[in-house]
Amino acid sequence: MIIDVHSHLFPPDLMAAIAKAGGRLPQLEAAPLQSMALGERHELMLENQVDLGLLSVGVLQPYHEDVRTAVDLAKAANDAYLQASADSGGWLATWAALPLPHVDAALAELDRVGGDPGCVGVTLGTSVLDLDLDDKALEPVYQALNDRRSTVFVHPSMAFSGFGANDLGLQRSIGGMIEDTVAGIRLLLSGVVVRYPKINFIVPHLGGTLPFIYGRVRRHIAAAEQKWADEGLVSADDTFTGLSRLWWDTATRHVPALTCAVETLGADRLVFGTDYPYTKTRAEFASRLAHIRDLPIGSERQAGILGDSVAALLGLAK
Repeated sequence: MIIDVHSHLFPPDLMAAIAKAGGRLPQLEAAPLQSMALGERHELMLENQVDLGLLSVGVLQPYHEDVRTAVDLAKAANDAYLQASADSGGWLATWAALPLPHVDAALAELDRVGGDPGCVGVTLGTSVLDLDLDDKALEPVYQALNDRRSTVFVHPSMAFSGFGANDLGLQRSIGGMIEDTVAGIRLLLSGVVVRYPKINFIVPHLGGTLPFIYGRVRRHIAAAEQKWADEGLVSADDTFTGLSRLWWDTATRHVPALTCAVETLGADRLVFGTDYPYTKTRAEFASRLAHIRDLPIGSERQAGILGDSVAALLGLAK
């Protein structure tokens, strides 16, 4: 079973509502395949033996200071994606969005959609307005997700603003990679991953820059691990340590980066993602699978990346 954990759908009505509320919109000019009808999209998946695509709102997160606005946006997003999942007959499913930073409303929305057969888990932005993912305000949400043994798909919020007034396009091209990096490391160093061990977090795009800067941060991660062991939060013989406490998707078009991620993050912690429709051509979509199949890691590990691992996480039949 091949599962694409990282794909998007951009309903015009939802984008209009997000824009009216002052939210961020996706860069559609960089996603030419978004014009495909759902039937064409299914044909592309079938051509490449992709059995299931998991939808997330991406930058269309229903985050708003006004609780009513956030709730309305979350319901609109989830209803649209769950309807698309139902209409697909089983080849689409969705990560649910939550109306944050409003904890009670988020828990209510989780209860509303969490039991839907088309809902496989939750998506969170790399930040929630001005909150980092390890902010204490989000702890009740994590507790609820932990109780449900939820899988959480993280996606860049595209809120990084550190490039100056003239960003030269850097916010769009690499801002999200910086957000992935920071979110993944913060989830580790803050101890969110050990306080809520039943949540499976998937960080996209190979963890941003993390595989390439790991030599600079591994000492800090090791120190955090030792602190947790001293406090009795983890046992000294825990096999899941460091980067292996998270999952990482393979959405990249740069094969050497994928090779580095295999060696740094571990093939057993990678899950397949395309970032459709930001695969700019049908050939690029196909190449995302070819890159995994070309890895010299053996067929069993390739199958794990392509779908077996996430199928086990989500309780789906192979």
